[in-house]
Amino acid sequence: MPLPSVPSLGSWIFRQAKRRGLMGSSRVWFAVFVASGAVKLARRVMKPDKPVTLLSERIAPGEGISIHNVDR
Repeated sequence: MPLPSVPSLGSWIFRQAKRRGLMGSSRVWFAVFVASGAVKLARRVMKPDKPVTLLSERIAPGEGISIHNVDR
């Protein structure tokens, strides 16, 4: 039986700021919403562009590859 997912503190704050600041009328929560949006945007911009190679091996002639998907 899988455990229920617990949202992170940052995602909870972002949801509260969106609900109370953007949809509501609180200026403090709106400032929190803008600041957390800026942090998300900065993380997206600074993310590395090329993917990370996890495994690299040479395959000899006659050998094969088998890729399986395992559910959690």
